[in-house]
Amino acid sequence: MALYESFAAAIHSYTGLSPAAFFTILALMIGVYRLVCGLFVAPDAVPEKRSLLPEPVIPPEPVQMGEMTLEELRAYDGSDPRKPLLMAIKGQIYDVSRGR
Repeated sequence: MALYESFAAAIHSYTGLSPAAFFTILALMIGVYRLVCGLFVAPDAVPEKRSLLPEPVIPPEPVQMGEMTLEELRAYDGSDPRKPLLMAIKGQIYDVSRGR
């Protein structure tokens, strides 16, 4: 309690204000300072935020297996974990092993 009374006496002797008035004015000054600084900061001085959008995923290139019949393609159906998983779409064969 003695610390508060010594601060209150120092504030009153230096400023002539009560501690409540002093801290109210101090808070208002800090608020106005931050407001003015926020208005006049250059846009390039603010660090750029990372984009929330992920980078676009490039689809995998078709696997060059040559001409394959449907029976040959059935061997790459994913039942054997040592062989890649292949999928044919409109005549193009794709390796979709990453999606297992």
